[in-house]
Amino acid sequence: ETANGSFPDTAVAIMAAIVANAELGIDYYSQYLFIRRWNVLTSGGISCLEATLSCAAQSAIEFSEDLDGNGVIDAEEGALVLVLSSSGTAANLVSKYRPTGPIIVVTDSDATVRATNARFAQYPFKVASLGEGENTQDIIAAAMAYAGALGFLAAGKQVIVASGPGAPCADNGATVRFVGGAKTHRPSELWSNPTALHCIKSLITTAIDHDLLSSPAEVVRSTKIVCTMGPACWSEETLGRLMDAGMNIARFNFSHGDHQGHGEVLERFRKVAAAKGSSAAVLMDTK
Repeated sequence: ETANGSFPDTAVAIMAAIVANAELGIDYYSQYLFIRRWNVLTSGGISCLEATLSCAAQSAIEFSEDLDGNGVIDAEEGALVLVLSSSGTAANLVSKYRPTGPIIVVTDSDATVRATNARFAQYPFKVASLGEGENTQDIIAAAMAYAGALGFLAAGKQVIVASGPGAPCADNGATVRFVGGAKTHRPSELWSNPTALHCIKSLITTAIDHDLLSSPAEVVRSTKIVCTMGPACWSEETLGRLMDAGMNIARFNFSHGDHQGHGEVLERFRKVAAAKGSSAAVLMDTK
């Protein structure tokens, strides 16, 4: 909505590049400790499920390495998290603590697939079932193959898996395990001096130009983008370009237009999303 103009897809692409570059400058150590501390102080305590799943986010941070010393954790240096979650409860608890890398949400729910578009770092992987009797190891193997196809698996890096203690789903109880990669993590002294990691830098400096802003950063973007559907976005061609540029959610503002017009755009949106295999979601803003 803030990107009015004749080139909405270009605006979205630049937004995606800006937030991706900004994410490279996050001090994930301090952020995790801040969220954990204030959550405990303000809530009076956390559940066993949240305590377990917050450790998955913490492990992703600990197993990430600034290997090239450029001051940021990019896509080749972060750790991947897999969460088996039907309702999204387990996945949302991991997102809450802001891990460094992407979170693959393995789910059997279409609603949860759509909801990942509004959650930090989540990317969906739909399976037939996470119920009793399903083979957890087979599900994890399929999810890792999917993550590899997306380019989310860096060679030699850890994969943190959160699944149920019995059945695959981690929504009511979780165990955290590690798959692949090295079995060691950062020295503990770095937790007491996170500035030694040089991870509070950003690729965006005073030397800003169009190529820097419009080129993808070397990171899997965690921030999600919501686009309000105005007249410039109503054609199938433009909707497709918006999805390609990084749109996660299409917002329909019912304070303007009528139900028939919005319905027609929604049908085009669904048609384009189906053709592209996109899980982009829809948000309805009523009067």
